[in-house]
Amino acid sequence: MNVNVFINLLPYMHRVDDCKELLDRWSGGLEISMDGPNWHEPVNWLAEFRRFQNHPGPLSVHSPIWELNLASARFPMVAEYSYEVYKECLAWSAHIGAEQMVIHPSLYSTPLFLRKASQLRAIDNLKRLGDEAQKLGIDLAVENVGFRETALFDQEEFVRLFEEIPTISALVDVGHSFINGWDTAELIRTLGTRLSAVHLHDNDGVDDLHQPIGEGAIEWEPIWSALRGLRHPYRSILEYQWDTSVETVLEHAAMVERELLK
Repeated sequence: MNVNVFINLLPYMHRVDDCKELLDRWSGGLEISMDGPNWHEPVNWLAEFRRFQNHPGPLSVHSPIWELNLASARFPMVAEYSYEVYKECLAWSAHIGAEQMVIHPSLYSTPLFLRKASQLRAIDNLKRLGDEAQKLGIDLAVENVGFRETALFDQEEFVRLFEEIPTISALVDVGHSFINGWDTAELIRTLGTRLSAVHLHDNDGVDDLHQPIGEGAIEWEPIWSALRGLRHPYRSILEYQWDTSVETVLEHAAMVERELLK
């Protein structure tokens, strides 16, 4: 099976013009982060389209995180506004030719005052966005987010989400899963063909550090083994912290490919 390695542009969030150093040396997949100073309102959609339109590899888009919350049960207008923003992001993703748009079902740092109601609000909005993504021919990948008491779904609920909504797919963030004590390898196997991507980075099990693989406490071999067991196409996305060097990112992209081809 072909291995689809992507690099998230998180290292360039605060210095997006410097991403040319990566674009000049990387022809594989890119995950474009729609956060950072270049995405302040009003969004300069055209400039960002031009930045990536000549990239030879496949594109994925990570939709905005900050100030948006599809799951807001206390303030429905926040959830509805978030839906409208994400609908616009889907349109931009289609315009740029992206295969996939990654979305957070909730704002991971927000306390869950009404957990069940928040889940239902998120599910309703994800169904609506999944329908929109299907019309546009884009894979809408929902990421596991939140830590401990701010996690909208536990491991079993996260799996059920994709049984309930056929128009979305799962993105497993390995770092988030580890912090929450999930069995990441089992999660990957259980999701099977509903898994469309993984975010790969390391941490200490306490904080979401987005360290390079091997610098934290995650046990990687069971995860590599589970990924090697998949028999359908999916995206392996390096999501490393701000200011990770281009050399490290490129070396680790090659390492991921070697691990998955073993």
